[in-house]
Amino acid sequence: MPLGGQPAAEHVGEGGIVLDQQQPHGDYGTRVKVLPGTLRGRLVAAYAIGLSVVVIVVLAAGYLALVAELRHAAEEDLAIRLDDVSAAVETGDLLPVGRDPYAQVIAGGAVVARSAATPSTPVLTLKAAGEVVEQKSPGLRGTAMLAARRLPDGRLLVVGTSLATVDATAQRVLIGLAMIGPALVLVLTLAVRRVVGGALGPVAAMTSRARELNTGRLPEPPGTDEIATLARTLNEMLDRIDAANQRERAFLDDAAHELRTPVAVLRAELELGLADDDPRQAMRAALVEADRLSRLATDLLVIARARAGTLELDRGPTDATVVVRDAAQRVARLHGLAVEVTGQEVVAEVDAVRLEQVVTNLVGNAAQARAGRVRVAVAQSAAGALVVTVDDDGPGFPEELLPVAFDRFRGTPGGSGLGLAIVATVARAHGGDAVASNASALGGARVRVSFGS
Repeated sequence: MPLGGQPAAEHVGEGGIVLDQQQPHGDYGTRVKVLPGTLRGRLVAAYAIGLSVVVIVVLAAGYLALVAELRHAAEEDLAIRLDDVSAAVETGDLLPVGRDPYAQVIAGGAVVARSAATPSTPVLTLKAAGEVVEQKSPGLRGTAMLAARRLPDGRLLVVGTSLATVDATAQRVLIGLAMIGPALVLVLTLAVRRVVGGALGPVAAMTSRARELNTGRLPEPPGTDEIATLARTLNEMLDRIDAANQRERAFLDDAAHELRTPVAVLRAELELGLADDDPRQAMRAALVEADRLSRLATDLLVIARARAGTLELDRGPTDATVVVRDAAQRVARLHGLAVEVTGQEVVAEVDAVRLEQVVTNLVGNAAQARAGRVRVAVAQSAAGALVVTVDDDGPGFPEELLPVAFDRFRGTPGGSGLGLAIVATVARAHGGDAVASNASALGGARVRVSFGS
């Protein structure tokens, strides 16, 4: 969306260039997208531009070097001729001047000897002595290269040659390079396109597979390059997403199953109350099921918030021993348990409500397992973490349940299967953990919960 809230409009201009026209805002005008939209197209275009620059620079450097070499060769040939003619003229022999393709001997501003191709007027002055000059000169095609030397007797010797052959050769080379350059760029671009296409082929395959993918994995190319690593990483991500989806489906299925029972019982009790002249007993039973349903919903909410990372803890200095004792004794009175709370007085930075929830769940689980005695120990680890250990004299955990005791809906028959999951969730939220075993000093189950330091 451009500045000013006006939507962008696109249309295709000449040559397939996309013009992204926006409403002017300040100094901003029309933006032109000159590169293709696909990664392959952009890479090939970038390589083509780079290759074009390199080819132009290389060919231009070669052309300039060739022209310089041709001129240098012409200059060396001219210097040799100048030496030969000069040696003869200094001895008084003027015949080499007439035999040279282009030579003059100038004295007093007049030509005293010359070859047939030179004019009768001087082509250079004494000021040019010792120099190599390029200029138009009568008798020579195109640009002429002239060299002059002052003789010991004061006369001026001039020899020259036409650069027409050099210029024609340079022009032919330039035309050839102008034809070879684009062809070379085209061939190299096609080669790059093939290489890039091969390199990005797995990406296209993954894209095609991803479009039609409901479950499964993306194709993984062999090797250890970036594309293969990307494919493996994406498959690992898909595996994690699939596992998370499976857990989510299992969670929803289990939650629906657990919610269906109290809802059905609640409905039955309410229907019974409607049919009974004295519905108080049915109402009491319905209230029990409503409480159970409320606890189940609260537990599900705690787990959902923990999974989403939004479980908030109201941590503060808490007399953990008092909170643990009150919660344990309250549950014990409800179930007729003998509860013993031991340990030193511990003040810890914890959420008192969540600590109470942990103790309530653990003692309630012991009562559900038909334990008669429960011992709750409160301690502080060497690192300063609050540690609560609950032992009972019940039958203990089934051996097959120990590895998954803190998973959701893994409880024993008669429970919601969320009690220990809540315990582990709260412990982890405090930076601690929970461990279940059958190492109770009372002969039953033991759950040790730490709340971090």
